[in-house]
Amino acid sequence: TDKGNNFYIGSANEFEKKAQKLFFDTNAFVELSSNPFNEIFDKVVQLLGALRQKDLIRKWQYEEMMPDRTKCELAHLYFNPETHKDGIPV
Repeated sequence: TDKGNNFYIGSANEFEKKAQKLFFDTNAFVELSSNPFNEIFDKVVQLLGALRQKDLIRKWQYEEMMPDRTKCELAHLYFNPETHKDGIPV
């Protein structure tokens, strides 16, 4: 539902067109051609290790910030259609 608690039902094709229009109009998104997850994850682990080794962060901070590969994922893009606006944009 949207912020007005309206439930929207539309075709996948219609939704795809609205998403493409948003991408084109805003230039705010880039479609990835490959998955950068492992590279980003490894860099974070390496950086945390370097900070800990240089004693720039405490052990508890290191442990608290260390990501768990099995629980991490890249952010997903999703839309809630704005049913209160004309044309129901995403």
